[in-house]
Amino acid sequence: MDQLKKILNPKIWLLVVAIGHTLATILPVLSENGLDMGETEVEYAVWRIVSMIIPMVFIALTFTKEIQAKLATVIAGPVWVLFAVWIVMDGFETMFIPPLVLWGLLALSGVLHGNWQTGEIAPAE
Repeated sequence: MDQLKKILNPKIWLLVVAIGHTLATILPVLSENGLDMGETEVEYAVWRIVSMIIPMVFIALTFTKEIQAKLATVIAGPVWVLFAVWIVMDGFETMFIPPLVLWGLLALSGVLHGNWQTGEIAPAE
C-alpha cells in the first residue's frame, strides 16, 4: 500500500494530467495556417486552459498534500464518471482509454491521500 501511495502522489498526477490536457488541447488546434482565434476549436482550447490546466497546476504547486488530494478527487472524480457514462452511452472507443486512465489515476490519488476521516464527532442532540 505504501508503494501505491508513493506512485499515486496527487501533486505528480495533477501535473501529469495538466500536461496531458495541454497536449490534447494545444496540438489539435495548431495548423499549417497558424491559429485563427475565431475558430471554435481555439476558443474551446483557451477555455480548457483557463478552466482546467491553470487551476490544476496552481493546486499542485501551492497547496498542501491533503488539500491537493481532496481537490484532485473533487476535480477528477466527476470527469472520470463523465467518461465512463460517455462510454456506456456511445460505446467503447480506444480514444477514451488515455483520458479514462489519467483522470482515474488522478481521482484515485486524491482518494488515497485525502485523509477523509477528520476525527470530528457530531454533537449529540
